[in-house]
Amino acid sequence: MSLADWQKNGWLIDHRTSAREIADLFGVVERDLADSAAEPLSADWRMNIAYNAALQAANAALAAAGYRAARDQHHFRIIQSLRETIGATAELVNTFDAFRKKRNITGYERVGAVSDADAAEMRQLAMSIRDDVLEWLRREHPQLLAR
Repeated sequence: MSLADWQKNGWLIDHRTSAREIADLFGVVERDLADSAAEPLSADWRMNIAYNAALQAANAALAAAGYRAARDQHHFRIIQSLRETIGATAELVNTFDAFRKKRNITGYERVGAVSDADAAEMRQLAMSIRDDVLEWLRREHPQLLAR
């Protein structure tokens, strides 16, 4: 199913982005990647911060493709859109989505469900997504990257 089909289903909304918006989103990505390495923070928070970095990188790809996610299942749609935007593998998307579910548990239901290894894995995934989105932008939408 294409992003245009997602839009017809009401899952996405047309969006016109700019180089400024993409730069701002990557500003958040870089800040969150740096903050997710802060050892004094709990593993729960480090994972949450790294998750947000990955989410904002994916959001930048979706914006560059001309869309933004509707409110319903917002994070889920952004994560799933990586298959259609940057051609992410099912494995990457499924791993990211598993962290979304874990984030919901640690954010709303239970403390301590995240290990240091989980936080480190989410941080590595976020860096990989950032790099993949940047490479895709260079190839497909270079006008959106600040010079």
